[in-house]
Amino acid sequence: MSRHCFDINGTQDLITCESVGYRQRGLEILTDIDWRLVSGQHWAVLGPNGSGKTTLLKIACGYLWPTEGRVLRLGEELLDLSELRRSIGWISSGMIAEIPPADTALETVVSGRLGQVGLKRFPEYGPTEADFADAAAELVRLGCESLTEKPFGVLSQGERQQVLIARARMARPLLLVLDEPCAGMDPGVRERFLAWLNETLGHSDFGTRNSDCGLGDSIRNPQSEIRNHVAPTTVLVTHHIEEIVPGIQNTLILSGSRVRAMGRTADVVTKENIESVYRTRLARIEASSGRLWPIWG
Repeated sequence: MSRHCFDINGTQDLITCESVGYRQRGLEILTDIDWRLVSGQHWAVLGPNGSGKTTLLKIACGYLWPTEGRVLRLGEELLDLSELRRSIGWISSGMIAEIPPADTALETVVSGRLGQVGLKRFPEYGPTEADFADAAAELVRLGCESLTEKPFGVLSQGERQQVLIARARMARPLLLVLDEPCAGMDPGVRERFLAWLNETLGHSDFGTRNSDCGLGDSIRNPQSEIRNHVAPTTVLVTHHIEEIVPGIQNTLILSGSRVRAMGRTADVVTKENIESVYRTRLARIEASSGRLWPIWG
């Protein structure tokens, strides 16, 4: 199947889960999941450890097969999954250890075009000048051009995640999955990364305006290249409601292998739902700069 088969013009169902269940070694990981992901919609998948967040995304993207129900991808149940997976950018904190620390940010981004982890140059098959030009343009587009020649190993945690997102975007993905991208970040790095992420999703309503890796200029300028470029449909997997930036307007909450709630973030991220899911007392949820903040106690 050729790559252009996965091009989408306008709104279309990317992934539809119908009564999806997943059982492993007698344990119910997911039960009766119905979820529809439409192109152009950005979602958060929220829930505690063991609630099935990553498993659901692996099933949705064709890395696991459901034991019950079915999954439609681009409206089809039987689809060339190997080709589909090349149209999905999956980024997790575990990927960081796989990137050669001596590779520059530019080389790391180029490797995404070739489907490599660590850029390899072969006489018959290797990166072209056009690949490097496109990678440099992607770093500029995402406001990270100052990282271009820096080795991946010296970048901060937030900068590494930004480079990995640029790498994923080199394949022009239909879907970008960010699996707990803020894991291991200190508060300052996390806030700068989330501000940058929100900007790539086309929203400027955000509290953080500090500069990081050349990213600050793009955030301060509402007409920046970042906001003029359409982001792929994005799914953020997280434990923390405050990481759901304004650009992600839909949330799916999982608990005990089932959907606890889903819909508009403001409607489903409620005191009642969060207390039930995390089994702890919540004093209140406060809204600030387009985000929801839990006040525990």
